[in-house]
Order: sequence, then structure tokens, then C-alpha cells
Amino acid sequence: MNIKRYAAFAAAAVTAAVCSVTAYGAENGSEVNISIDTAKDRKAISPYIYGVNTELKREEVACKSVRTGGNRCTAYNWETNASNAGSDREHISDDYFRQGVPQEIRDKPACAALDLAAVCKEKNAYPLMSLQMAGYASADMNGEVTEAEKAPSDRWVRVEPAKGAEFSLEPDTGDGVVYMDELVNYLVKTLGDSQNGGIRGYSLDNEPSLWNLTHSRVHPEHTSCGELIEKSVALAKAVKAVDGGAEIFGPALFGYGAFTDFAGAPDWQEIKAANPEYRWFVDYYLDEMRKAEEENGSRLLDVLDVHYYTEAKGECGERSCRHYNKEGCVSARLNAPRSLWDGSYKEKSWIIDTGAEFFPLLPNIKSSIDKYYPGTKLAVTEYDFGAPGDISGGIAEADALGIFAQNEVYFASLFAYDADYQMAAINLYTNYDGNGNGFGDTLVSCESSDIERCYAYAAINGENSDTVTLVLSNKSFDSKTTANITLDSEYDNAHLYGMNNMAARVFDMGGSEKGVVTVSGNTVTYEMEPETVSLLVITRESKAEFAESEGESSETAGETKSSKLKYALIGAGTAAAAVIAAVVAFTRKKSTER
Repeated sequence: MNIKRYAAFAAAAVTAAVCSVTAYGAENGSEVNISIDTAKDRKAISPYIYGVNTELKREEVACKSVRTGGNRCTAYNWETNASNAGSDREHISDDYFRQGVPQEIRDKPACAALDLAAVCKEKNAYPLMSLQMAGYASADMNGEVTEAEKAPSDRWVRVEPAKGAEFSLEPDTGDGVVYMDELVNYLVKTLGDSQNGGIRGYSLDNEPSLWNLTHSRVHPEHTSCGELIEKSVALAKAVKAVDGGAEIFGPALFGYGAFTDFAGAPDWQEIKAANPEYRWFVDYYLDEMRKAEEENGSRLLDVLDVHYYTEAKGECGERSCRHYNKEGCVSARLNAPRSLWDGSYKEKSWIIDTGAEFFPLLPNIKSSIDKYYPGTKLAVTEYDFGAPGDISGGIAEADALGIFAQNEVYFASLFAYDADYQMAAINLYTNYDGNGNGFGDTLVSCESSDIERCYAYAAINGENSDTVTLVLSNKSFDSKTTANITLDSEYDNAHLYGMNNMAARVFDMGGSEKGVVTVSGNTVTYEMEPETVSLLVITRESKAEFAESEGESSETAGETKSSKLKYALIGAGTAAAAVIAAVVAFTRKKSTER
């Protein structure tokens, strides 16, 4: 049993063994004031911000969207399911996508898309599939492609956006060409269109400003801005001609350097000189896609798609380090999401060193959308703040999800191969009790007096403010913090769910009837342990009514389905003591690994 699974087992055993639990006061700790106004600043929350990339699609995460994308997709041949790893792994062409899907669909065309649709149907999630635009796809699965075999050669087939002839559901694998509109037609005929069970959205390839680095056997030259627009318009038109309701995502920019000047594109300076009103490449791209809509008569870009991996460094000077026992390193991670929205925050990174003209990032992107292509949605289809095996990763992820909601992001998908705590944070928002209950669909005004220590996000469902869900953190490395929560009306009960460093999962920690939190009129008091992130369900319902609405029977409402590992454990019997010792040993082992 690996140590993470063991930790979860041990934590659950503690739950069963502990017979008396209480919450301690925040001795010598700090206080934070949180004010919630359920009638103010209401915003619809897109469920698709709670997403993952395909590498995590079969994990125990209650995601609401899944993206099949990344470097592996750029040279994917949907007809044969061959693909090329690019510089990620010695430019190997192989059957990577076939390996990750059920046996019964491995030999079907576009098995990666078929599997994406099947998983999303099971999870009731939005499927986003990446299409090919760089120019060539893998012709075989025969291993490394050498520099001498770069495209065009017999190791590659040509990629074209439109076939210009009758489609076939049995693609011709010997003609040396794959067609993107024929792929979309195949998926529509096989699965249904975007409005009837099929693929909902299509991404215009992946990180095109890096093709000369990631896929030099396919596209050895630096992509120009003009080439990107030409190819984007052609592919978007081809998709819309087959499935007009499908959403087009583009251009999947890799990060800050691509946002500014398309990573030093050869024609950027000329474009900028001719259009001094453009602040950055994002402006140009949006404006060109708007012009394409005017020429075409219909929208060709539905969602502006960017990637964001933090460049923030801790006291060690490393980006996304694993020094979980160093307060400065942990603090850097926990505050890194603030660069997405908070103009007062200055992270330690090369971006700040070079001026950080476009920080905070999301407000700057939204400003460009409003000016150059109003109505365009925003997606962050790759991001990760790291620390998959430490609570700091869960705290940062929960903050990012709140920031996406606050900034009206439409779609977001975590990209990671190991993401235990990040997935637990997603579950905190989407399935905190294991019964499918989530954060809410309408964000409301929620202010924290100390965002350095405690972020806070509150939501309701629809127009009904009888129940308020509140996600809040204690980012302090070693100090308890008392949260003094004030609401705009009176409530009766509060129930606590949360995450800590015992295990990467959401724990049911009980409610006001157990003294874990205190509710008095329009105030709630909650004493938070260090390095924790919590979700409070604050309701006007009686305890029995609340339990029934959360999926419990009224007969068990008086019991504690909770007590699943409170932040403080006392009064345990001998059996519990043994399990607690195991958990303590786990946490100490983690400390030595930090």
C-alpha cells in the first residue's frame, strides 16, 4: 500500500476509533474578519472551471470538464491513433493514445476522442478535444524520428483542415493526408453533435508558439503571428461547417512569454509598429479573430484559451519547489495564485523582474476581450501550482478555483500527472460530502480582512440564500487563526468539511452541534488550524433538514457521520492511539521529505 493510500486508511481508522473530539481555541493565534453579503455582486459560476486534463480523467475526482490536449496531440493521427512525443521524449512515434483507452475501442479511429466522450458521459463533464494544426501527423508507430526524417518524409502524413470531398466513416489511411473536418464528421456521426452528446468543444492545437521547440520534426520554424491566424481561421471554419454548435478554443498560449509577443514571433515587431494600440499579442489575436468573424459571417473563436504555470519562487530560489518544511517556500506557493488577480501582490519571479506589465493576469486578459472581441469566453486549459503530496498544493488549488469563479473564467483544466491534493481540492468544490453536493452556482460578495492569511469565497444556489457555502483557508505555516464570519442575515447551523496534511481527501468534520463551529444569529466563529482549507455549509435549516438535504436520513442526522478526523483529537482509546501513532509517523516521514 503506498504511503498516500495508507494515510487515507489511517485517517479513516482514526475516525472510527476516536470517541471524543473537540476544537481548541486559537491560543495566541490571529484573527481574520470575513463579511458575506448574499445579495451583492452575484455572479454565475461556470461548472467547467472544475476540470482536469485527460491524464487525470480516470482518477477519483468529481470534475466537470476534461480536456484531451498537450504536446502529444499536436502530431496525433486520428485515423490510426499514432502520435509523436516531440521533445518530451526523443521525438518517438508510438501508440501512446491506444495504451490509455479500453481494449474495445483501441483499434477504432479517433480512440482518444471516443474515450474522452465516454469518460465525460460517465462524469457528466464537458469534453474538449484538441485538433491538429501544425501541418503534419505521425504516419507510424515505429519509434524515434530523426532530424533527417523531419516532415515532409514518409514518417509523416499531411494535415489539412478541410477535405473538400465526401466524408467517409472509414478514413483512407493510405492517402498520406488526414482531414480535420472529416474527424469532426466522424465524431458527430459516431457520438452525436456538440449539442447532443458529442464533443462540446475543439481546441486549435496546443502551444503553437513553441512548435519549433516541442515539435521540431513537424514544424522546425518559429510560428509567425500571420501563420497562426491563417491556420486558426481555416480550421475553425472547417469545424463550424460540420458542427456549428461546437465551441472553438484558441490559441492555447503556453504562458506569459506567449501572451506578450507570441514568444518573440518573427513578425510581431512589424505588427506592433503598424498597430501601436495593441498592448500585447493577446490584443492582436482577438482583433484578428473578430475580423475573421466579420468576414465569415459567424463567430470562429468562442473561447480564448491560455495556459498558466506559476513562475513564483520561494526562499530557495526554485520555481515550484518541494521544500514543504520551509515557510518561505510554502508561502510563495500559497500566494502565487494572487498574481492572477491581485495588483498589490508582487511575486518573486522573472516576470516581476522584467516589469510584469500584464499582472494581474486575468483582469488584463478580460480588458483585452472587452476591447477587441466582446463576448469571447476565457479558458485556462493548463495550470498547476504544484505540491501534489502536500496540503499546500490543495490550498493553492482551492484558491485558484475561487479566483476562476471570481474572474468569470468559463473553463479551466488542471494539467498534472500526480495531483492528489489538487484533486481533493476540486472535490471540495464539487463533491464535498460524497453525495454530489458542491460549492454552489452563484458567487456572492465575500471579503477577507487578511488575504495574506485567509482567502474566502462564498456561494449560493440560484437566488436562494437559505444555504451559503464558504471556502476559506488558514495559510499560516504554524499558527491557528480565528475566522469571525459575518453574514447579511441570520442562520441556524453550520457544518464543516476540510482538508489538512493527514491525507489528500476531504474530511467531514462535524458542525455547530458538536462545537466545531459556533453559529449565533448572523455570525459564525471558526477556529482554523494552520495550513488548512475548509468549506463551511451555513444554513437556516434545522439539523435534521440539513442532513436530509445533504443526502443523510433524518434517523442518522443526530449521529456524527462526521468526526472523520477533526483538526484536534482527544480522548481516544487504546485502539485509536495506535492508529494516531501511525498517522503521526506518516506526517513525520513527510516532514523529512519536505
